[in-house]
Amino acid sequence: MLLALDARNASVAVGASASGPGPDPGHARFRIGAVPSRSADEWAYALGSMLRAEGIEPSRVERVVLSCVVPSLAPRLREACAKAFGLEPLVVGPGVRNGLKIRTDSPSELGSDLVCDAVAARELLAERGLAGRPCVVVDFGSAIAFSALSASGEYLGASIAPGPELAALALSRGAALLPEARFEAPERAIGRNTAQALQSGLALGFAGLVDRVVERMASELGEDCLALGSGEEYGRLLEPERGFLDFVPDLALDGLRAIAALNPAEPVVRGGPGESRRA
Repeated sequence: MLLALDARNASVAVGASASGPGPDPGHARFRIGAVPSRSADEWAYALGSMLRAEGIEPSRVERVVLSCVVPSLAPRLREACAKAFGLEPLVVGPGVRNGLKIRTDSPSELGSDLVCDAVAARELLAERGLAGRPCVVVDFGSAIAFSALSASGEYLGASIAPGPELAALALSRGAALLPEARFEAPERAIGRNTAQALQSGLALGFAGLVDRVVERMASELGEDCLALGSGEEYGRLLEPERGFLDFVPDLALDGLRAIAALNPAEPVVRGGPGESRRA
């Protein structure tokens, strides 16, 4: 069994599925909050416990693939994998095959989360008979990241903006009279109290941001451009005018599984707890 870990600032998405290429049976998917103070031992316990809650014994995990965009978290997750599964994860980054042609000025700067999104988006388009169409992948998280994929599936570049939760936090900290606001769709644009005014500004403002960036990227990529959404559920409220082909919350996990298939693992002989060695 393959375990895929997509570590972001707010949470770690986890997917457990059959190893190898082919359709993902989606055996289990869940999220664990990325508590900054959580130790490697705690991560190992959390991963093992959540898998058991899904009916999967940790001993069934044969391989782990990891994408992490939080530098301080990566070594703890690697140690946790050694403790929980006796395995060293394949970490997405330079030197790991992903099948993606990256046409940015500095390909090494591209976050592994966006690489995984792009790899999964290409596979999804191909599965639906839409290969050859350009695509904008919008990933909603602490930040909103827009990735531009050409008709030939090349990664051309990105646009990144703060997410609404960061914006709401900045408002509450920078404007003394404004409280923290919940992000949800407003009933009207003209708020009749402070809470409604904040909801209107955040929801409608960010919807306009998403629509405008997707529109501009699509105009540069071509009229037949598609949009694909991923990430946190608030993204469904910010769908661009052209709509999403689909909204896949854990798109990066699909990309991790595809990348694992491109990088065959060496056989592993398990030792005691937290130990492994190559056969």
